[in-house]
Amino acid sequence: MKQKSIILVGGPDSGKSNYLARLWLALESQNFDLISATTPNDIRYVESIAEHLLQGEFVPRTEPEEKNREFHVSVKSKDESLSADIVVPDILGEIWAKAVSTLEIPEKWLKTLKSADSAILFIRAHSENNITPLNWVTSQDYLKMGYGDKEKDDALPTQIVLMELLRFIDQNINRKSNPKPKVSIIITAWDLLDVEEAKKGPEEYLMNEFPLFAGRLSDIDSLEIKLFGSSIVGGDLKEDTFVNSFLEKGIDQTGYVVERDHNGNLKHNNDVCQPISWLLS
Repeated sequence: MKQKSIILVGGPDSGKSNYLARLWLALESQNFDLISATTPNDIRYVESIAEHLLQGEFVPRTEPEEKNREFHVSVKSKDESLSADIVVPDILGEIWAKAVSTLEIPEKWLKTLKSADSAILFIRAHSENNITPLNWVTSQDYLKMGYGDKEKDDALPTQIVLMELLRFIDQNINRKSNPKPKVSIIITAWDLLDVEEAKKGPEEYLMNEFPLFAGRLSDIDSLEIKLFGSSIVGGDLKEDTFVNSFLEKGIDQTGYVVERDHNGNLKHNNDVCQPISWLLS
């Protein structure tokens, strides 16, 4: 069975750890096409974060001192047409954020990126950390009066950060087995979008929220890219009403991804493993 490394890329609050926890629960359940072929030797990290979801809580912010953040598992499709040993390093969002601001990746994580066969880039819908470019014409007087958040005013717009993260992937990812590596782009917290916005799909969302980044995706030809929207539990675990409903159903009956099929139709799928299945296919 060939080993493949999938690297998770995204800033703080982009949904990496929550997705990884939900992925393991889906693989372990064996209710979807991609299943866990063997029990991993060390699943302490992923089990610890999955426990939060099972209790009706989102995974809390990961602390820097948490050292073992790699997830190793053998997976296969139920028809056995696909199999792989996957290694998924969950790198702190703060490390990626610092890499963008300094244009340098720590050597340890650069090696991890260079050994990765594919990647997932995470973007969280409506995150408080998402920063839009200021309109300098209309904002000038406002800023002179001392209003606003200086830390946010000085920060790079999120779409610039996303373009830099994509550049890091493009320039460093392993191309030995595939000259055009795959990158799944997952827009997390898809359930936070209103109905009309969600109906338009991930492509339209990026065009509206991050037009420069969306333009870059349409122009890049050195990576194979697919967009997904994802809700790991199908709702907001910060709302008591939803939590009660979620705990009654059980996690296997919640969560979904949205993607375009071969005909361009928006497809809603309860299999949250789809972005991984596509990377491995």
